[in-house]
Amino acid sequence: MAENSIGPYSIVRLIKQGGQGSVYLGYDGRLRRKVAIKIDALPESRAARRRALAEARKAARINSPHVVQIYDLVESGGYLAIVMEYVPGVDLEEVLTHRRLSLSSILAVAAEVSAALAASRQRRIVHGDLKAANVLIARSGDIKLTDFGIARHCADAGPATAGSPGAITPEHVDGSSLDVRSDLFALGALLFRMLTGEHAFFRHGKTDTAALLEVDRSQLWAQMPGQEAVPGDLLPLVESLLQTDPADRPQNTHPVRSQLRALQRSLPLHAANSLQDEASPYYRPESPEDIPLEIPRPLCEKGRSRLEYSAGSRLLRYLSGLRMFTRITLAAVFLFTSVALVAVATHERPVRVHFEAPQIVFASRDGVPGDINREWLMRNVQAAVGGELGAMQVSGSVHPRAYYASLADKEPEYVINTGLRCSAVLCVFSISRENAGQFDFRQAVISPGLPETAWTTLVEHNSRALFP
Repeated sequence: MAENSIGPYSIVRLIKQGGQGSVYLGYDGRLRRKVAIKIDALPESRAARRRALAEARKAARINSPHVVQIYDLVESGGYLAIVMEYVPGVDLEEVLTHRRLSLSSILAVAAEVSAALAASRQRRIVHGDLKAANVLIARSGDIKLTDFGIARHCADAGPATAGSPGAITPEHVDGSSLDVRSDLFALGALLFRMLTGEHAFFRHGKTDTAALLEVDRSQLWAQMPGQEAVPGDLLPLVESLLQTDPADRPQNTHPVRSQLRALQRSLPLHAANSLQDEASPYYRPESPEDIPLEIPRPLCEKGRSRLEYSAGSRLLRYLSGLRMFTRITLAAVFLFTSVALVAVATHERPVRVHFEAPQIVFASRDGVPGDINREWLMRNVQAAVGGELGAMQVSGSVHPRAYYASLADKEPEYVINTGLRCSAVLCVFSISRENAGQFDFRQAVISPGLPETAWTTLVEHNSRALFP
């Protein structure tokens, strides 16, 4: 096998090299797609290796647009190659090295990172090394978080050094177990850095562990920008995230995401989508010259995938060993069962949907049809969403049309946020959907002089577009 390959993946060039491993641009010839391949040295002990592989497999199950997808794991000779989705663009560390971000971009980064943490929490995964270098900015301006819980399991390190400088939390220092509140602390430290340009607990070239454990944060708060420079609710949020005691921090990602989304909505419309413009000068070139590669020889010669076979693969291997009559009998049973399952599956299942109170601002009602108000907006949004989802049990700022006792105590599958802002010259309708850690958003500009039927069409079209 050629030495510029790892298993079935060809190595194209080096993307980044650091103390916690090297990242290469690779190519999967079977699926004809680019991949990123990170190579980590595995721990010496077998137990630690098993933990590292188990954590990597768990991370591979996270499915979120805000998380870099893991495709494969290749292990051999004390090394682990993590084959991931390739994200053209730049990491946040590179951008922050060159410039300060605008408030709009800071909030965009924090909101999407919090969405990534929400997705990982559903899989009971703690990142444990949340830092700017692990936040990727795609060429589209989207944010993706990478390296979930893997680097710290691949390092033979004690609690105080198991995280990267700038990502260490009080729990790293005192040896406490990490949970989602630890990741939220690291998010607070990242927000602090983006707002001030300085690491929160970095002194004289190293992490100040004593400062991390201090209860009095007054010196830290003194470095924060004044209330006139940032929205009033942002500074208290950062302070709550950076509390020493995990019990004093937000206990999950939901309130943090809600506050960040609300802060985003409070900004002027012209400030939106600034991150792509600010990061684009630092995007990686996509066609540099190849450089010498130093791939560990055991991975080249003996590397094999360590992802578990899927249930389908195991079943096919089992069936291939059976006699023809047995296979025909099993096929008939499978067909009968499939028909029954399809009949059950096609029975409509109600969906739990929560509609947040709409954010409506009329700086002027000139030209706005008289029936356009909060009730009109939510009635049309509810009808459009119901047209896509079918039977719904709703809560929040809408009137329920049906009640399903089985869903009464369940968390909503979808959370819908709506807004309508009108000035003298235009109105802007916005609607967003949150579902299982994923977020989607639509926006439409409406001329106040249009008839109510045109308003209805635009609201319904954009509401339905959230459910492709």
